[in-house]
Amino acid sequence: MWKSVDLVLDYILFFTLLGLVRSTVITDDTSDLGTAPFEYIIVGGGTTALAVANRLAVNHSVLVVERGPDLVNDEVINDPFTKFGTPSPCHFQIDLAPQMGFNGSRMIPMTYCLGGSSSINTMIGSRPTFAGMSAIEALGNPGWGWNDFLPLLHAKIRNFSPPNPTQRAEGADFIAVVHGFDGPVGVSFAQPLIAPTLQNAAKNTTNTVFEGEVALSPDMGDGFSGGEYCWGPMNASRGLRYTTLQMDRRSSSAWSYLYPQAQQREGLTVLTGHRVNNLLTSTGAGGNVTATGILIEPTAGGTTSTFNVSREVVLSAGTIYSPAILQRSGIGNTTFLQSIGIEPVLDLPGVGANFQDQILLTNVSFSLTPSANITNVTGGGEVLLAVVVAHPTATDTLGSNGTSAVDKMLRNISAEHALSTNGIVTSETLTTQAALIAEAYQIDRTSSPLHVFSKTSLIFYTPGPTSINVWAQSVLPLSRGTIRINTTDPSVDPIADAQYLTTEVDMIIAVAAARKVSSIAVTPPFSDLLIENALAEAGVPQVGAADEEVGQWVLSTYTPGTHPIGSNSMMPKELGGVVSPELLVYGTINLRIADASIIPLSVFPHTTLGLYGVAEKAAEMILQTVAAES
Repeated sequence: MWKSVDLVLDYILFFTLLGLVRSTVITDDTSDLGTAPFEYIIVGGGTTALAVANRLAVNHSVLVVERGPDLVNDEVINDPFTKFGTPSPCHFQIDLAPQMGFNGSRMIPMTYCLGGSSSINTMIGSRPTFAGMSAIEALGNPGWGWNDFLPLLHAKIRNFSPPNPTQRAEGADFIAVVHGFDGPVGVSFAQPLIAPTLQNAAKNTTNTVFEGEVALSPDMGDGFSGGEYCWGPMNASRGLRYTTLQMDRRSSSAWSYLYPQAQQREGLTVLTGHRVNNLLTSTGAGGNVTATGILIEPTAGGTTSTFNVSREVVLSAGTIYSPAILQRSGIGNTTFLQSIGIEPVLDLPGVGANFQDQILLTNVSFSLTPSANITNVTGGGEVLLAVVVAHPTATDTLGSNGTSAVDKMLRNISAEHALSTNGIVTSETLTTQAALIAEAYQIDRTSSPLHVFSKTSLIFYTPGPTSINVWAQSVLPLSRGTIRINTTDPSVDPIADAQYLTTEVDMIIAVAAARKVSSIAVTPPFSDLLIENALAEAGVPQVGAADEEVGQWVLSTYTPGTHPIGSNSMMPKELGGVVSPELLVYGTINLRIADASIIPLSVFPHTTLGLYGVAEKAAEMILQTVAAES
């Protein structure tokens, strides 16, 4: 009987997917595209790009160009229970420029398929904070504050599936007001919930280590904005729930905005396996630049093609590649462009500057004691991520004295190093941002749960059946780096230089986070799950170790946070901004950017949910322009 049911479901899914071909076109063959101009061209097929394309293609012709493949049937991506760390066909890494610590060698993960990072991320959804969005708005971006941005995250994006009675009995819970129920992005709980022993140990230990100051929240959707923490495997996008056929499927941007039958768009064409070499532009009498199209090439190499646009080009290739495309197109720092043989089209010094990324302390694995109940701790063979996620505020992490010291550093920050490495365009870029962050930390001290501004986060998970990891993440870096090409060859990756931990305040925060990891490892009931010498075996500094020792451990251990932002920042041009609050590239008529590169401050602890908000806001502004013209 069950085989018959499964066969019927397979046929339903087959014909559903067959129906996709009749509407949205997904192809890797340029001959399928014709020669007529598209109203909109979107460069990139990642998290933000597909959401923008979906909204624009309701009534307009849209071309999306993605350099990676369409992996619609790849179960390594689609299965939300794929073990963390499993190699993905959508995942590769590029070398960073030499960084502080270790031997200077670091690599940053990149994505290479439809859906982009939402096809490989850890399926955690964290909202930005009130203080964070207020800081972005105060940086010269009216319309990007909490009250403007939050409704997009609720009403237009999420399709939340509340926990069923069984899941609630196992510990799942939610707060309805922080969720949307009609959007395309599925958010749900794992079924069944697993590893209750680890959940309880992590929850109680976190409470002890932070002396009860980090309160328990029943819902991760509210947790970060409340400066609290959540327990239970509340991973956003555990399953896309348009129909029961898509239960427990990763809800990537592709599976939310592109593949489902309800999201088909006759005006949408998606070209995969092709790289955008550069933008085609013309310059008007007043010096303003108009994007007229794109020059593309098969990613594997081959014959180039051009496609024209009648309305706008939306650059959505991500923090690493969007500035590279601009630079190859002659848009950027004129002196730099001329030095590598590119004729400048538009002098915009901020392109590729203000680049920033969080750091992770992930290489911390504590061995389980043989007496631990493996099933209750690790769920047997399952690997759990985000069993408990804690988002302590600056005060929680540093204490009141530490927070005061950081406040003083922020208000007196030196911009000399960032200027010397071209990470900022003017000293005011960094001093202005640091002052806004300092003001946000003052909000952190208020009693309102909506006003906190986290600087670190902690995640507990199991990399296998014999160990537990505690993952510390610095959320809000002040170090600034660059994205720059060093050749006109579009097949060569740009040079990414994040300048990790090159400001004193970033090192202080990282050391404080590392100390919390040490404390957790020796605090019951979490420590009861570990072997007696787990801390020493892991190579983590002992509780009470000198700052210098902890700092050296941080420098030898940290990895890129995989949440790069800021390389085409949305802020005033005189501060090194690249796009206006309407996401228009300064000095252009019809070129916008909609991806993580426009975020000037790292206020998204996990970028995916915030980037959906960026996409919805970008589409809204573009369509308002159309309405104003008619």
